[in-house]
Amino acid sequence: MHCSSPKMVCETKIVADEHDAIPGTKKESMMWGSPAAPGAEPKDVRRDAVFIREFERGDQKEVLRIFHEGIMERIPNTAFRGIWQQPRTQFIYAFLTVMCFYMTKSVTLTCCAPLILMGARYYYSRKVIQSYLERALHTDMADIEAYYMKPT
Repeated sequence: MHCSSPKMVCETKIVADEHDAIPGTKKESMMWGSPAAPGAEPKDVRRDAVFIREFERGDQKEVLRIFHEGIMERIPNTAFRGIWQQPRTQFIYAFLTVMCFYMTKSVTLTCCAPLILMGARYYYSRKVIQSYLERALHTDMADIEAYYMKPT
C-alpha cells in the first residue's frame, strides 16, 4: 500500500480536504455506511456505499483490529500465491525434490518433500509478517494521530 502524503487516503485518490465532495463526512455522523439516525440517509446515496471520515480517537480499537486482520490475510498470499511469480524458487523446490529422490530412493519421502518445503515457507512467511505487525503496532499504529493525521 503506497501513501503519497498524509492528506491522501492510500491509493483511492480521495483527498481528505475535500470533505464536502464526499457524502457522509463531517456533516452527518456516518461510518462505513451506517447512518446516525434512522431515515436520515440522503436519497442519492446507495445503502451499500462506504463512507470515509476522519479518524477519531475512539476509533483506535477498531482501526487496530482492521489493521491486524488485514496484515494477517497476507500470510497465505506471501507463502503460497506468490510462488507462481517466482520461477527461480519453483526451480529450487523442484531441484530439492529431485535431489531427495536421488539421495534416498524413497518415493514416500520424495512426495513429502514439497509439503515440507511449503510448510516451512508458510511458517517463515508467518514469522516475518507477525514481526512486522508487532513493530507496526508499537510504532506508527500506536499513535495514529501523530503518524497519519498531522501534516509533516
